[in-house]
Amino acid sequence: MIGVVGYGRSGKAVAGLIERQGEVPFISERNENISDIPYPSELGGHTEKLLKMDIIIVSPGIPLNLPILQEAQRVGISVMGELEFASRYLKGTIVAITGTNGKTTTAALIEHILSESKRFKKVFLGGNILPGTPLSDLVEGSDQTSITVIEVSSFQLERIIDFHPNIAVITNISEDHLDRYNTFADYRNAKLKIFKNQTESDYSILNGEDVSLQNLDIPSHSLYFSMKEKADMWFNGKMIRDRENKAVFSPDDLFLPEEIFIKNGMAATLVVSLLGLEGDEVREGIRSFKGVEHRMEWVINRNGLQIINNSMCTNPTAFLMSLKAFPDSCVIVGGRMKVFDITPIIKAIHKWAREVVLLGESSDFISRELQKEGFDRYRITSSMMDAVMITKDYGNKRIILSPGGASFDLYKDFTERGKAFKEAVRRIYGE
Repeated sequence: MIGVVGYGRSGKAVAGLIERQGEVPFISERNENISDIPYPSELGGHTEKLLKMDIIIVSPGIPLNLPILQEAQRVGISVMGELEFASRYLKGTIVAITGTNGKTTTAALIEHILSESKRFKKVFLGGNILPGTPLSDLVEGSDQTSITVIEVSSFQLERIIDFHPNIAVITNISEDHLDRYNTFADYRNAKLKIFKNQTESDYSILNGEDVSLQNLDIPSHSLYFSMKEKADMWFNGKMIRDRENKAVFSPDDLFLPEEIFIKNGMAATLVVSLLGLEGDEVREGIRSFKGVEHRMEWVINRNGLQIINNSMCTNPTAFLMSLKAFPDSCVIVGGRMKVFDITPIIKAIHKWAREVVLLGESSDFISRELQKEGFDRYRITSSMMDAVMITKDYGNKRIILSPGGASFDLYKDFTERGKAFKEAVRRIYGE
């Protein structure tokens, strides 16, 4: 029997996959209020019933040190994540993308370019991407001709065993999720597991400027992208060029011509080139890509008024990059901080923000740090509607929601936060 720990998005998907394979999953869920589980289950906690399972599949949010899972491993039960289990049934080519920032945009751009080319009959996008499709739900439609582009998180990579992407991408690695990992090294090592099962016939695509990705001992053939020096894909200040110095695309071909998106474009171009695309097919795919919801998403761009929804910004590095790309703006900041040192957020505000609206449980903490820096152009509020109203009071024509922290203090996830922001903008600024 197969146990499923956690009955959220991935838990429901993998339970369905187990059922389609002719098995009956057993669901173990802490939430006592779920009433619609169509399988044998236990609610309110994870008990020794799990020790009767042959395999236990764990949702990404479940911590590694959960005692019942440690006991299961001690007695020889295989414990894995939904990514690992689903990948065992998935057919075709696997492209996996991880990284602290930019992985969603890169994954979506790869899928878009491949689909727009019309060369491939089956191109799928799924995994950790939100909103999106868990890998388990893509298995049934896959075949040997399929290309499945998967966004993978460090949480998912913690529990891989045989997961084997043909092409693996790491966009970058910087401090994040230190509320889960003891050290940055632990977080980095989780990300690097994406290469664990690759062979010399596979490819790894890496950010050549990231010190965390230098001097890696991995078996696959590595390709690099860089903004600073010649690489397999690089930027000369005007055009993105390949190893042979051939122009591939321009920053102006991107939906936002900023550094983070140039790097996403370079990584995506390396992937689709390995899959056989080149020239106009690549450039036209990049040009027609409109970005991903809640990630530097234009909400209003008219008559000098510019409003951007960047609700997915949940760590200091992403915050710094978003303010650098959209300077001199009124920024809505706050949420649940995932790191202990928010110095990069404070310095980015001091350097690039005109005004700040603080929202969420970290507001007092951020305000104290801003005061130390001598930055007093901020106000604190308790609701998104009030936050957007304050941006109008300030009179700034450049406004961005770029929280720098997770959403769980006020919302169930960053998508709910982003939707609340867009609804507030609609009501206060008009359609």
